[in-house]
Amino acid sequence: MSPSSRRSFTNAAVLLGAGLFTLGGASRIAPLAWLERQAVTALAQEIDPTGQRIEGNGSTRDPWLRRRAIQPADTPPRVLGIDDDPEQWFSSSPLSPVDHALIFARLREAGHRVLGIGHLMAWDEAEPLAMDALRKQLDLLDKAVLALPLARGADAEPVPAPFLRMSLPESAVSGDLSALPRVNRVAVANAELGGERSLAGFSLLENEARADKSQHHLLARWNDRILFSFPLAAEMAALGISPDQVQIQPGKQIRLGPAGPVFPIDEFGRTPIRRDGEALDIPAMQLIREENPIPPDDSVLLTRDLRKELADEEKAWSEELASIARTLRSAPRFGDAMALKRASTPLALASLLCLNFFATWACSLQRRRWRIAVSLMVAALGGQFLYLLAARQDVWLPPLALLVPGLTAFALSLRREKPPIRQAPAPTPIAPEPETPKTPSQAPAKAAPAKKRGRKGSGSKRKGPGKKR
Repeated sequence: MSPSSRRSFTNAAVLLGAGLFTLGGASRIAPLAWLERQAVTALAQEIDPTGQRIEGNGSTRDPWLRRRAIQPADTPPRVLGIDDDPEQWFSSSPLSPVDHALIFARLREAGHRVLGIGHLMAWDEAEPLAMDALRKQLDLLDKAVLALPLARGADAEPVPAPFLRMSLPESAVSGDLSALPRVNRVAVANAELGGERSLAGFSLLENEARADKSQHHLLARWNDRILFSFPLAAEMAALGISPDQVQIQPGKQIRLGPAGPVFPIDEFGRTPIRRDGEALDIPAMQLIREENPIPPDDSVLLTRDLRKELADEEKAWSEELASIARTLRSAPRFGDAMALKRASTPLALASLLCLNFFATWACSLQRRRWRIAVSLMVAALGGQFLYLLAARQDVWLPPLALLVPGLTAFALSLRREKPPIRQAPAPTPIAPEPETPKTPSQAPAKAAPAKKRGRKGSGSKRKGPGKKR
């Protein structure tokens, strides 16, 4: 086999092996499954830019699922205002435990099952019977979420029960949580913690300076627990989302269940909030004055403190509560999951083999720049296959398997090949000239001796031409 044929066979084997590996193994390797899901998400967003989310890893057991975004109605939240009670509809101001028990009873009778108590309930000395009546009314609700200020001090305290019920262990979150605010106690010593079923979220973080008013903390850490802010906890209670259904990606987002809203967060657990925090304020006295003052709706009813004697930080928190709640409620939800139709195995193999043929041909070209250009064209051809089948036929091929041949050929084309070493041809041996046999040199012929004239007395005499014998 010649060197060029051996090189083409090696390239074909590498390209085919890479394609078959990604075709069958991408869904089994977490980073490759994530990368493939991102590619499918980008392709789906390109085809339908209305907003959607892709789930699954594309395998037979866990296929790709598409959820289309649903923009909820942007309505101002309804807030029950606890003010100074200038008309004295209640027994005292601030409201006593009995007054709070009456408010919660009236709301439950009106049909409210979930309540977000955004004002602080705290008394130095309260009657035990009144406190029992208050906690009983809280437990009669399906879910009651309390807002409590938190701080970090020298002496750590155990996590209160309402926060344990509405929190996650750190082990349930993958990612860096070191930047989240740390707390270890309730800032108000005599704050009411509710009944046996009450939940809690934090309102203020006293050790965190709020230099940026356009962001709000959604997460905090207490020992090994991840706590939620009060607006987020109230939204979870309204949607029926338990803490173990919350998916947290530190520095990226918080997702409330598979179809719930998604909130962007930074590494400190903060999310941007809207400044147009309009709210439908309902005075608390309306519960006493009217028969059915506040009919329930799909959203959770919140309460907030409107008293004039509040401290500046508490007053700012009370004023921002409506903006934070509206921001969370206006986040897009997602509809029911629809499985994406994946291409059949023969079609996927045929597409892969076709692309591998062109990729092998690209690697066999002589000029390096042509190899690079044709390899990129093969990768673009794979992307075109993906788009056309998904957009026209709603058939989804595995993206990595169709992009890998062109990209692998591109990587192979970057390699510089050493020019073959030309060996000089072996010199042709020169045949020696045949040696002529040496013959003994002949003696020069002796000149014939001149004939002597006849002498006198010789036996024969030469006759002259004129004489006869």
